[in-house]
Amino acid sequence: MSTLANVQLRNFKWSDLDSLQQLLNEAGRHGHRDWPSNSNDLRAELEFPRVKPKRNIVLAMSGDSAIGYAIVEPESNIGRSVIGIGSSLVGLATRNQLLEWAMTRAKNEAPVAHLSTRDNESELEKLVEQFGWKKVRKYLKLVVTSDLKAAPAVIPEGFSVRTMLGLDEVPELTYLQNAAFDEHFGYSPNTEDEIRARLISADSNIDDVVMIHDSYEQLVAYCWTQVHDRSGSRVGRIGMTGVLPTARKQGLGRAIAEVGFNHLLTRNVESAELDVDSVNTPAIKVYSSMGFERSSEVNWWERSL
Repeated sequence: MSTLANVQLRNFKWSDLDSLQQLLNEAGRHGHRDWPSNSNDLRAELEFPRVKPKRNIVLAMSGDSAIGYAIVEPESNIGRSVIGIGSSLVGLATRNQLLEWAMTRAKNEAPVAHLSTRDNESELEKLVEQFGWKKVRKYLKLVVTSDLKAAPAVIPEGFSVRTMLGLDEVPELTYLQNAAFDEHFGYSPNTEDEIRARLISADSNIDDVVMIHDSYEQLVAYCWTQVHDRSGSRVGRIGMTGVLPTARKQGLGRAIAEVGFNHLLTRNVESAELDVDSVNTPAIKVYSSMGFERSSEVNWWERSL
């Protein structure tokens, strides 16, 4: 651990963007996020309407160097805040400071907080336990890094596949996403404005979203994909994947996952990744059949504030 003295916490400023990016790269994998590896993509993440980084991110500064950060993402519509903490080589006292700041900030927004730790963050997990947090869920990070082969992607009769065509489809996409994830752990419903902001951000495209429609042209399933450059490699991501509750049990879940994966292959990705709830056995089975393997685990913690 570092023995750096005179560590001070201060709120993030946009002029800190490159310093925060360097810190994230040095910190390596941590928490539930896979942060971008370049400042342009990081800016796009931080400009998402809910983030408000100047209010909700604090940096631990040693001189002019950022050596740690905490982020609080309020989700007042479901009565919780999500906390993230990351650092390079800092001491326990600095982690204490970051966690205490995050808990105080989160308490101003919601009565409950969730915090995520990766399976390589044993020291942070011990600290979190000391502060009275309890494990409530585990997610798996899955990757496929070699021998990427197209999936069968059999579309049930009466359904059709295409990518999103324009922003006029935002209302239908928003409705489907919120309906599909209504009962999922920690899901905070999105507004149309938030979906639109994500689609027009610098690191997204309309045709990142693959859709399945029924014979009445109703949107019944979708897969939101992404492609990032990470350490010189093109990495594909299967993000949100959902099926309209009334259209389930027709094979559309597997179909849209495979269609999304194949869409990533057309963009010449060298690997692909996704997150899945450890209790979602059917989804894990589908992804395993596509070659995905477990790379790490994320523990979710909960605490009343």
